[in-house]
Amino acid sequence: MSRLFMLAACIVLMGSAITAQAECLNKAAVATAGSEKDAKWYVLETMVQSVSWGLWPSFLADGTTPGWRIAKQHYRCKAEGVGVTCRGQATFCETGSN
Repeated sequence: MSRLFMLAACIVLMGSAITAQAECLNKAAVATAGSEKDAKWYVLETMVQSVSWGLWPSFLADGTTPGWRIAKQHYRCKAEGVGVTCRGQATFCETGSN
C-alpha cells in the first residue's frame, strides 16, 4: 500500500512541476541599432511582443510588463558595420496579477 501511495505522490509532484514550468516562457531575439543600449532595448521589445502583443503598449509607455516578470536576461552584443547587433535571451514568468 505504501508503494502505491509513493507512486501517486510522485505523479502529483511531477504534475505540479510541469504546471510551474508552463507559467514561464523562454524567448530570444536579435536587433541592430546605433548603440548597444538601443540594440538591447529593441531585443527586449521584440521578446515582449513575442510573449503577448497586449504587453507592448505598457512596455512602450513605462517599461512594465503587467502580469509578467522578466527574469534571466542575457545579451551578447557586437559592433558590426555602422551599428551594434545584440542577441538576447530572457525568461518571462506569469505573476498572476495584471
